[in-house]
Amino acid sequence: MSQRKPKTPVVEKELWVENRFGLHARPAAQVAQMAQKFDVEIILEKDGSWANARDLLSLLALDCPQGTRLVLRATGPQAHEAAAALFSLFASKFGEK
Repeated sequence: MSQRKPKTPVVEKELWVENRFGLHARPAAQVAQMAQKFDVEIILEKDGSWANARDLLSLLALDCPQGTRLVLRATGPQAHEAAAALFSLFASKFGEK
């Protein structure tokens, strides 16, 4: 018996919090705003805990200092685009020096 393909793309990427102060309020707000631009469901997972990327308080509750490894899981019609945009945002260290 063959498995069915998901109806919408599913993307999984590893992200690292590299900015000095971690995923504090300003970067978390950038993540939430970016996630809301796409037709996608995005979950960020840290050590078995997870957050909806569209929910600022959920992101802050993950408590992600510098050096934290996150797994991004995106599902939906724009999963690839959203994952790429968030990957770039994390790679840019949220514009912090």
